[in-house]
Amino acid sequence: MSARTRLRIAAIAFVVIGAIGSVGTATMLAPDWRAAHGGGVTGTFTLTEPMSCDRREPPRQRCGWFGDFRGDDGRTVRRDMELADGLPPGAAVGDTLAARDTGSRTQIYPVDDVRTWRTSAAFFAGFTGAFLIGLLLLEPWRWRRRSNGGLGSVRAPE
Repeated sequence: MSARTRLRIAAIAFVVIGAIGSVGTATMLAPDWRAAHGGGVTGTFTLTEPMSCDRREPPRQRCGWFGDFRGDDGRTVRRDMELADGLPPGAAVGDTLAARDTGSRTQIYPVDDVRTWRTSAAFFAGFTGAFLIGLLLLEPWRWRRRSNGGLGSVRAPE
């Protein structure tokens, strides 16, 4: 396999992975951004199940949490959602905290969360960068020129 062929395969991989990753992270970035800027429905999040705890012993142990959200409006109820950004050490099943639902499929945000969007934005930038690098390596703007023999090519009269 020639170096040119390997470069094209790598470029196509960058475009595909970058496009899929950009779309995926954009769907996470939008609710993260709304949460950081006060959007969505406020309410109460009740912790129901810890997940992915670190190796420290309680009460210093930090965990991600699943729980149930109930909006202040009385209409919004979301069960088995993940709490974005974790909690300080010492949280326990049954604890409640002020939270915000911004329409994410998986996450509820602490009401004072202002930084979760940064992680999603960094991933979005990385995937978008991979997509653009792939496009630059593929040079799609030159494909028509190659297939037609060039833009300025002149055909002999028949």
